[in-house]
Amino acid sequence: MTKKRILITSISHFDPSPLRDLGYDPVRASTVRIAPDPDAVRALRGRIIEGSYDSAAFMSPRAIDLISPDAMLVKSLSAMRVYAVGPSTAGSLESRGIRVSGVPREYTSASLADLIAAENSKVPFRKMVVPRSALADSWFSEKLNSQGISSEELRIYTAQPDVEGINLFLHTLEKGVEAAVFTSRSSILMLVDYLRSCGRELEAIGALKRVKVIAIGPETARGLKSAGIDAAVLGIHSINGLVSYLKGDQT
Repeated sequence: MTKKRILITSISHFDPSPLRDLGYDPVRASTVRIAPDPDAVRALRGRIIEGSYDSAAFMSPRAIDLISPDAMLVKSLSAMRVYAVGPSTAGSLESRGIRVSGVPREYTSASLADLIAAENSKVPFRKMVVPRSALADSWFSEKLNSQGISSEELRIYTAQPDVEGINLFLHTLEKGVEAAVFTSRSSILMLVDYLRSCGRELEAIGALKRVKVIAIGPETARGLKSAGIDAAVLGIHSINGLVSYLKGDQT
């Protein structure tokens, strides 16, 4: 049986076997490369250890990886109320021995903000830190602050185009794919910015419009929409959610 090729922009490695079991040939082609800001990472670690915050909200496993939780940092985080946007982020925290106080039912920043607001109404937060990418907008902290929650975003990394991954993405797209899956807002923004710089934007977007495009969540879908690309949005915002979605496609 010929397997259906599916492009996935995940920056992290994942187990391809569930997708292969469904008859797909997954090709991981990350369009983004993470560039940490060492000074910002050092400042964040120092402030957590010295007790500047009583709570934290993590929006992705990448932020957790970058702060390299050692015994001292884990001890400090364990004394805080820590929230995660979804199960993969929660799993990354818990695997390091950091207790997670809550995960929203829907794995979006909007749902996380609502959860934190509800928690604040029971026991108010003193000050919450939100480690983020330099490319993220300030909507999340503005939402918290508008509800009387003192929060501070620290931009500890940025994203840059992964040229090797983008070339693999374009080569695979040219060969023909069943679908293209975007796993973050930055994955489409970095792709479009790079292609625009070398005059290939219209060609690639035209090719994407001829295949099924899937966004891992609503924020990623908005990034795709800004590039003129409509996308199906996964109900569960993870690779496992993609597997469930594709199973549904086949029934």
